[in-house]
Amino acid sequence: MSRTIWRRGIDDRCWGAPGVRSGHGHADPHIASANGCHLNSRLSYWGRSMSYFLPKRRKPGVLGLAVLGALAFAPLSVHASEAELKALINQLQQRLDAQDAKLQSQAAEIKQLHEQTDQMAALQGKPASAAAAPAQMASANPVPAGVSMNSTIPANSPAASATANAAVATASPAPAMTRANSDTSFGGYGELNYNNYVHDGSRTQADLRRFVLLLNHQFSDRLSFNSEMEWEHAVTSASDQGESEIEQAFLNYQIASGVNLKAGLFLMPFGFINQSHEPPMFYGVERNEVETRIIPSTWREGGIGLWGSTKSGFAWDVGVTTGFDVAKFDDPSAPLHAIHQELQLAKAHDLSVYGALNYQGIPGWTVGGGVFTGNSTHDNADYKANADGPDLSGIKGRVTLWDVHTRWQGHGWDLQALYTRGTIGEAAKIDASIQAFNNATQSTRPYVPGAFYGWLMQAAYTVWEHGNMTLTPFVRYERYNTQAHMPEGFAADPANADHVATMGLTFSPYPQVVCKADYQKYQDNHKNDRFNLGLGYMF
Repeated sequence: MSRTIWRRGIDDRCWGAPGVRSGHGHADPHIASANGCHLNSRLSYWGRSMSYFLPKRRKPGVLGLAVLGALAFAPLSVHASEAELKALINQLQQRLDAQDAKLQSQAAEIKQLHEQTDQMAALQGKPASAAAAPAQMASANPVPAGVSMNSTIPANSPAASATANAAVATASPAPAMTRANSDTSFGGYGELNYNNYVHDGSRTQADLRRFVLLLNHQFSDRLSFNSEMEWEHAVTSASDQGESEIEQAFLNYQIASGVNLKAGLFLMPFGFINQSHEPPMFYGVERNEVETRIIPSTWREGGIGLWGSTKSGFAWDVGVTTGFDVAKFDDPSAPLHAIHQELQLAKAHDLSVYGALNYQGIPGWTVGGGVFTGNSTHDNADYKANADGPDLSGIKGRVTLWDVHTRWQGHGWDLQALYTRGTIGEAAKIDASIQAFNNATQSTRPYVPGAFYGWLMQAAYTVWEHGNMTLTPFVRYERYNTQAHMPEGFAADPANADHVATMGLTFSPYPQVVCKADYQKYQDNHKNDRFNLGLGYMF
């Protein structure tokens, strides 16, 4: 049957029926409706309209058949009332609205996934199309601005579910980064601590310990910029103890897969905390003593380095950087903290070299170490610039620091062990110069140790987990001595050596937020016994 005949068949049943035309020879819709033909008129109109979708002198196309099929099987009775038709239309509209809402929800989920992949791409120094999101860090490609080359987010720590299989690298473990656009990302972390000294209430204090912002930029698939800005103790002024500082600012270039070049101010790859010091990344309210007094966390230098990883599970980092300035020594309780320069008008006559190697080829296990060495008198630069200090001419004062460490994570456990030792060469000559200066000026400058060391063991276990929330108790025992060897004739201060036991609890309401509580017992210096509370976050 042709399209014309089909249309006429419908017309004849209504428009051509007796008594349904107006006096003007046109169909009266009111009469048609009364005769049950108003709906037929609509079907006739739809039929005529749909006929234009069918190619002339051809069999109906797929679209036309689909439309006709829909009309044929639609629950529309030619005798249905207009109210029923409206109800059906409303029902179909509701279904469409529901589908639209579902599509919007799916689109939002897809957008969120893209943002997560962009965040991890920023950490890995790859374009925004790279990938990932939080869990346990432990393998391959290093991460500029981000993840420690020898430490991983504890699988059972608060941050575990906040950092996915990202690889070990250089710089500092980076919090999840938010992309301001396709090329620039930012993040941050902070901590608020309360310390209650058991034997001396006058020392009890609360402190906004750190507030840190990260800013990274991806110039290309291979070249990126990474930075970290930090404020300590809430207020920075001449009369306050607060500090503001640039902790990292370096460029990273991916030479090849698993090989990167970095240049600028970056973190040294030593211990666990120096590169992974965001509050959700370590146990305890305060950073452990060994990685504060012996390894001068947060320790950074200016220089150039090569770093990367292999498919067999090795991660490596080597470079040439600025070093220490022994002429600035003023604190025997933390020898290297007193003399590391932080790239603030750093003396650079004597450069240093470093190297670190870690093996992570066995899931959950990391073992490795590093070494840093370089002279520290810089051709007696401080004395030549200002004679108000000891004369160190003819002295090299080589500073060397090394560490070995291991960590195992699995089945809810997180076990760590670390040993580190440092030396200052020609300490006897340096102290003789300091002594001569003190005698001549009636000063009391402290004397340099020849050696210092520290070690720790730590165990944590997640006892409760519900959704994103975790509860993890831990214990730690550490030993340090910042004056392990003093030159003959120079005495060590007993206050600079101790055994410390720490017991604590970490509650994480969300992977990147932690609430901490612990108690620290100092075996040799009881006055330092304290109860600590802390809040921390990273984003």
